Order: sequence, then C-alpha cells, then structure tokens
Amino acid sequence: MTDRNRETKLRQVVSRAAWRLNLIEIVVLVLAAILSLIAGAITALMFADLTDISYRSIWMVSSVLFFGIPGFFVIFRKTEQGSGIENPKTEIRE
Repeated sequence: MTDRNRETKLRQVVSRAAWRLNLIEIVVLVLAAILSLIAGAITALMFADLTDISYRSIWMVSSVLFFGIPGFFVIFRKTEQGSGIENPKTEIRE
C-alpha cells in the first residue's frame, strides 16, 4: 500500500512540476512576443521617415522578423541536439 501512495504522490509532484514549466514557457513566449512588437515599433519609427514604405508595413515585417528569426534558431538548435533521451530505462513490475 505504501508503494501505491508513493507512486501517487510522485505522479502528483511530477504533474505539478510539468504544469509549472508549461506556465513558465507560456509567460516567456508572451514576453518575447511583446518585446518583438516593441522592437518592431522602434524599428518602424526609425525607417518610416527614411523610406516611402508605411509605418504599419515596416512594423509588421520587422516584428515578425524579430520574433521569427530567433525562434527559428532555437527550434533548429533543439532538433539538432535531439531530445537527450536515447535509451530510457524501464522497470517492469509484476
């Protein structure tokens, strides 16, 4: 009975930790999107007077670039490294 209690408690702890990591990931993603919008706005302010392209167009393209290019490199690096789990050990209980 104690093994089942430990297993249940461990599952709860792991579930709570996974939920917290997902929440942190969402917060970081939202902050990155907000920062890319701000950086795009600043870039559009600088280039709108220098070119004949509208402010909104420059803002849209630069924001996507500020968000997309670093995201592409993160995804590329993540797939290059792999998951890090090659041969997980499993226990079979009878």
